[in-house]
Amino acid sequence: MTDIVNELTNRVVEITFDKLDGTERVMNATLQESVVPETKGTESKKTDTHLVVFDVDKQGWRTIIVDRIKKVA
Repeated sequence: MTDIVNELTNRVVEITFDKLDGTERVMNATLQESVVPETKGTESKKTDTHLVVFDVDKQGWRTIIVDRIKKVA
């Protein structure tokens, strides 16, 4: 997961994963400071099972279950 986080901090990444309802989703996500909005006092817990990213298309924060990720491009 460290590799994915490194990619997300440097650029917009296309992540394909299965949602909880079983449908597949493709998301353009990033953690680039120049793209994500300022988050005052909102520090999320880091876990090995979930990945919190900023969806650049929907302009909002999303959580992805790491085991459900199919492809990162």
